Amino acid sequence: MKSLFLMIASFLVLASCQPKNETSEISSVNDVSKIDFTDENVVLLDVRTPEEFQEGNIPNAVNIDFNSEEFDSLIQDLDRDKTYYVYCHSGGRSAKACTKLQEAGFKNVVNLKDGYSGYKK
Repeated sequence: MKSLFLMIASFLVLASCQPKNETSEISSVNDVSKIDFTDENVVLLDVRTPEEFQEGNIPNAVNIDFNSEEFDSLIQDLDRDKTYYVYCHSGGRSAKACTKLQEAGFKNVVNLKDGYSGYKK
């Protein structure tokens, strides 16, 4: 019994040392109303095409086209200390963009998973 307790305790200690996945998802893009965009450390990032962005966007969003050949280089110019709320049309590109942002060293990335289509509803 004592060895079982030690094994469980060791497992819990090791599990708590694992790196955290900093990407999170908000179930609805309408939850953006709960985000303080007056905070200079918060950025709403629209990863749709410029044409999609021009047809409509969430106010205060910054547009960087995920499908652009320059996406990887453009995100290098962003401040890694800020929190990025990322959206696209319906969540597919934004999830991929969040992964790329993390790979580039961004720690605070949130995927607005139902995208602009959810915001328009």
